[in-house]
Amino acid sequence: YKTVGKNFVEVVFLSADHDEDGFRSYFQASHPWMAIDFEDDTRERLMATLKVSGIPRLVVIDANTGNIVEDNAVDKPLDLNQWRMACR
Repeated sequence: YKTVGKNFVEVVFLSADHDEDGFRSYFQASHPWMAIDFEDDTRERLMATLKVSGIPRLVVIDANTGNIVEDNAVDKPLDLNQWRMACR
């Protein structure tokens, strides 16, 4: 996470791997943040809700409302202040 004023941003990894071994080897090698466990039903539900069809994918969600602030932030500037303003 990165602190932004009184707000913070937390990154949660949602794996699109096809098996748990692939998830574990990729995640443990390169990600310092939290992840939704591969076996957790929440992972599949979120992938369906967010309509994940390809990787990489970066979705910004307002934690207070659950609204999607940015549907696909890949290759866009990581503008935390803009996203924070959108969450007001």
